Amino acid sequence: MNQRQELARNASYEALSLRKKFGLQLQQAICIYSLAEENLGVKVYFDAIPSMEGMYVAGEPARIILSSLRPAGRMAYTCAHEIGHHIFGHGVHVDKEFGDNSLEQLEADEYLVECFAGILLMPKLAVSHGFARRGWEISNCTEDQLYIVAGWLGVGYTTLINHMSHSLKIIGSIHAAELAKVSLKKLRARILGYEVEEHLIVVDKEWFGRPIDTQIGDLVLFKQDIEFEGDCIEHIGSTKGGQLFRANAPGIARFLTREGEWAVFVRVSRKEYVGQCKYRHLEEPIDE
Repeated sequence: MNQRQELARNASYEALSLRKKFGLQLQQAICIYSLAEENLGVKVYFDAIPSMEGMYVAGEPARIILSSLRPAGRMAYTCAHEIGHHIFGHGVHVDKEFGDNSLEQLEADEYLVECFAGILLMPKLAVSHGFARRGWEISNCTEDQLYIVAGWLGVGYTTLINHMSHSLKIIGSIHAAELAKVSLKKLRARILGYEVEEHLIVVDKEWFGRPIDTQIGDLVLFKQDIEFEGDCIEHIGSTKGGQLFRANAPGIARFLTREGEWAVFVRVSRKEYVGQCKYRHLEEPIDE
C-alpha cells in the first residue's frame, strides 16, 4: 500500500467513525454545519472573502471561516474539509482554491482532508441509498437524477460526479464524463420547463436526514403536492416538475404532506450572509 492509499484509508476511517460517534447513519444526508457547531464545538463563520475558500483556526474554541461568496454546495464541502483539519490536528490552515486541483496534485495534509470531506458528506451507503430509495440505478443514472441526489446530500453536482467516479468507483469514467458535460442552467431548465438564473433545489418525500438549506432568492421544487407553514418561503406556481417555491426572507418554514406522514424544515438565510453560522436564519443577525 502506497502513501496515498494509506492516507485515503485513514481519512475514510476517521470520517465514518465521526458519523458513528454522533449517531449519524451512514445512509443519511447530514448538515455539516450542525456537526461542526453542535457536535464538535467548532464555531463556524461566514465572511464575504473573494480570495479564500475557507480557513481553520485551532483554539478554544476552534473556528472555521468560510467564504459566503461561493455556491452552497461548495461552502458545505469546504466546511467538511476544514473539519478534517480539526480532526487531524493540523492547526491554522488557509485554503484558497483547493477544489480546482486534482487529488493527486495535493500535498499530503490537503489530500488527507479532501478524502475525509468526501467520505464524511458522501459515504458510499448514503450515495447508493439516495438513488435506490427513489428507484434509480446508479450504473445508468441520468443528469436529472444525479442533480436531485446531489441536492439532497448538500454537495455540488460536479462534486458528486467526481466522488462517485474517482473515490467510490461506482460509475465508470465514460458515464461520468457524459454526466459532467451538461450545463447546469440547461439542466435546471429541463427540470422546470423553462430557464431560471436562481439556484434550484429539487425535493421529494425521500428527503431525510437534514433540513433544506436555502438563501433568499433560491427556488425549491417539490415533486409532489405539498403544504407549507411559515412566512420565509412563498409558493410561486406549478411547473411540469411539480410545485415551485421561492425563499424570500430569513427564517425557518416547514414542508409537510396533508396526511402528516412526512415533513421537513426549510431554513432561509440572507444571500452572501456574513456572521456566525448558527444565526444565519434569524431576521436580525447576531455577532459574537
